[in-house]
Amino acid sequence: MDEKDFPNFYIAGDSASLSAQKFYTNYIKWSLISMLTAAVVAIYSFQEVESKRIGYVISGILLMISTILSLIIKNKKYESTWYRGRALAESAKTLTWRFMTKSEYFEDTINDDEAKKRFINRIKEIKNEFKDLNASLKAKHLSVPIITEKMIATRQLNLKDRMEFYLKNRIENQISWYSSKADANKNKYEIWFWAVIIMQILALVSVAYLVFNPESNIKLVGLFTSLSACCLAWLQLKKYQENKEAYTTAVSELNLIKQEAELIHTEEKFQIYVLDSENAMSREHTLWLAQKRI
Repeated sequence: MDEKDFPNFYIAGDSASLSAQKFYTNYIKWSLISMLTAAVVAIYSFQEVESKRIGYVISGILLMISTILSLIIKNKKYESTWYRGRALAESAKTLTWRFMTKSEYFEDTINDDEAKKRFINRIKEIKNEFKDLNASLKAKHLSVPIITEKMIATRQLNLKDRMEFYLKNRIENQISWYSSKADANKNKYEIWFWAVIIMQILALVSVAYLVFNPESNIKLVGLFTSLSACCLAWLQLKKYQENKEAYTTAVSELNLIKQEAELIHTEEKFQIYVLDSENAMSREHTLWLAQKRI
């Protein structure tokens, strides 16, 4: 399934979420860089008054930039748009898969016109639930179809082909995505955590240096403590460890669900199977949102 095969609100929510995430992380990144640069300026203790004044001015400007960026982050509410946009996209995606596979509320016992009507009504409910995102959703994304040709074509497949399509494009695709994300988050967590420890050790070394050389004009303690704090702040922002655990749990559960497909031979059992699968993915997303304190 390509992005264009999903409903307009999935595309719009996904785009809004990714855009807000990009702005949010970039503003945080440059705010931290500004503070670090201010710390670098303060490394050398100048003796001349004019040199000190210039250093203070530069530090003040950098700290002002960091403060302005923090105010922008607060007022623009990028973090909320990031998580709410993702929730909108995931809600629309789950509804789409239930429609295509003739799962609960879109069963094979109702005709396609009734199924389309029910799908549109559910999309309206989702739209109303996320009214706060209206300003962040782009018109060009909302103008694409609510029910795509791919959705209709998939729904019209026989049971065997629908099952194969769902297993390949939903279950296996998600298992692969969660697995790669779990590994990536684990590696990044290790890198950034060790960065925190190394900066703390260097700060201790710098303190020891000043103990034995108190007359030195070079003071690196502030720089390394600032670097350590920035690395720790980045860890908290990205939540690598929490995400790794959530993704790993999802992979384990989905892999078990995947094996159960071999026992399905009727529409009724497939409806329940899809519902269980989508609930498993919803639990992972709910946990992800909870970790972000939404």
